[in-house]
Formats: sequence, structure tokens, C-alpha cells
Amino acid sequence: MSSTSSITDVAALARVSKATVSRVLSGRRTKDDNIAKRVRDVAEQLNYQANSAASALRSDTTNTIGLIMPGPTDPLAARLLAELEPEVNRSGRQLLLGLGDDQRTQAERIEAMLARRVDGLVVMPPQDANTAAFLDDYVGMTSLVQAFGHSTSFHVNWVGVDESASMKLMLSHLAEYNADSIAFLSGNVNSASAAELFATLQTSTRVMNLMTEPGWTTFGDNSAKRGYHDVMRLFGDKGNRPNALICATDDVAIGALMALNQLGIRVPDEVKVIGSGDSPAAAIADPPLSSILPPCRLIAHEALRLISVSASSKHWLPAHTAYPPQLVQRESTSGPRFGSSDMALPDDES
Repeated sequence: MSSTSSITDVAALARVSKATVSRVLSGRRTKDDNIAKRVRDVAEQLNYQANSAASALRSDTTNTIGLIMPGPTDPLAARLLAELEPEVNRSGRQLLLGLGDDQRTQAERIEAMLARRVDGLVVMPPQDANTAAFLDDYVGMTSLVQAFGHSTSFHVNWVGVDESASMKLMLSHLAEYNADSIAFLSGNVNSASAAELFATLQTSTRVMNLMTEPGWTTFGDNSAKRGYHDVMRLFGDKGNRPNALICATDDVAIGALMALNQLGIRVPDEVKVIGSGDSPAAAIADPPLSSILPPCRLIAHEALRLISVSASSKHWLPAHTAYPPQLVQRESTSGPRFGSSDMALPDDES
């Protein structure tokens, strides 16, 4: 076979990513398993040798930092970008942006960034991605930090929100305003973040003498339509009802507000509602929505610090840093409601 075979050829024939090929052939992947054996066998079959001269270029400084994130319409991603970009500029470097709403697309963007020899990568993974398996392949190729999401990796630096502190903050606020029965419109059931929030809800309600029932926790996508339908089910029945709703995102909370308005249930007098993310829509909802504000400025600053530390020294364990959020208090939990609602129902509702 010709020696002009590329790393792409090896990856395709071995059925792995180019990043895995690079790690196996450079010795950075320490597992001697079937994957490593398959990569070495294919490389030998194709007479492929890693270009050591190109690898040496990895030590050069390019003064660029890569940010991989979901699409710009994601409120959390947009907020992280707004905080990270000026931080990078102040450090005399440039920020390169790669967008991907799924794990496969983000892997392609990461490999494109590595080809440009970025000095570090901040990755905000797609929701519910298996980040331990997803990002471990790129360890050692550049300074790498995962922002947000949930990671159990022992190789990747992580910085994000303290989910347990977030739930406790919301419960304390609701209790302060005399709510005592709590429903939780959670994210997807297979999300590690949702699992942590749910576990904290269960333990903290008992400690704080609050009440929740199994049927009051729902799992699903983070859309306004889902929030609308879940609240119509929860409150359409004349049985026992919660007097507070904690919602996984502001979109879910806004859908919940629409449903409560249609049912004639007053917010916050009869039911208090809290969202998460403090998106621009939260301030203009009817009533304005109390919401959890993620500490994006702290997360951006720490992500860049970890990139600099990783570039200058090696540690046997990565850093995992969780910051507590803030609660932005608005009328949906603690204030009077003025005027009538002009909220439109989701498109498929009459």
C-alpha cells in the first residue's frame, strides 16, 4: 500500500476517530485493547506513519483558543460566549468558534480546531452527551476544559454549576414566600444533571419540611410546549396540587405560565414559578419570571485559567470546579401581578 495513506484513511478502516488514531500511534492512549490493536494493524497495513514533524508543531503557540458549543440560539451557550470572548481578547489571544448541536458534529469541530493547533479548547457539550467517552479521546492533544454539563471523567478539566446548590437555593426562596408543596419539571430522565437536581429535591424537601409527590416530577425536553402540556396535566385534575413549580429551563417555565394563565390559576398568588438560565425571555414573561442565573463570568475565567495551568504543567488528576448560581427574583415568585396576559398559546393549541 502506498505510503501516501492519511490519518483519515486509517481512521475509516479502523472504524475510529482521527483523534483516537493520533492518540494510539503517538503513545498517548495507554489502553492496550482491541481498539489500539486494530489501529496499529490498519496503520501497518496502510504503511502509515504519524508525521513527527507535524506533531512537533503542537508545541508552537498560536495565541488562539477554541470554543465548541451548541448553536447560538442556546441561551446558556450565548451567555458563555459573551463572557469568554472579552476574557480571551484581554489575554492577547483570539477566540475561534465551532458550533455543533450533537456529539458527532462537535467531534468534527474539535478535530478542525486541533488541525489549527489552538492553544486550548473550551467545550460546552450537547445536552446529555456521554462526555467522559466523548472528550477523553482528545486529552493530551491540547489544553482541554469542559464547561457545563456533567462529567465523570478522570482526565478532563471541568467547570460548571453546582446543581445541588441550585436546587437548595430555589427551595429556600420558595419556602421564604410560603410555598410548601413543590413540583419539578425536570430535563430528560437520562441526564446526569437532572438526576442530581432530582436527588437534591428529594432530600432537601424532607429536611425543610416541604412536600413533593412522585407524580409532581416530570421528565422531558426543555421546550415551552412540554412545559405547557405538563402543567395542563398537573393542574387540570382537581386533586391535590402543588403551589410551586421548579422548571429545568426558562422555556419550560414560560410554557408553564401559559398553561396556568389558561387555567385561570394566578401566579404567584396561587402558584409560584421559577425557571433556570435567566434568558432574555424571563424578564419579559407575564408575569416576569424568577430564574437561576448561571455564573458564566466565573466559569469563563476559570476555564481560561485551567487552560493556562494545563499548558505549563501536568497534573495526575483534572480540576473539577462547581460554582453556586444566583437567583434573580421577579414577580413569578414574590411580587404582585398587574394587567392581563397577552401570551399566545403554543402553535398546535387552540
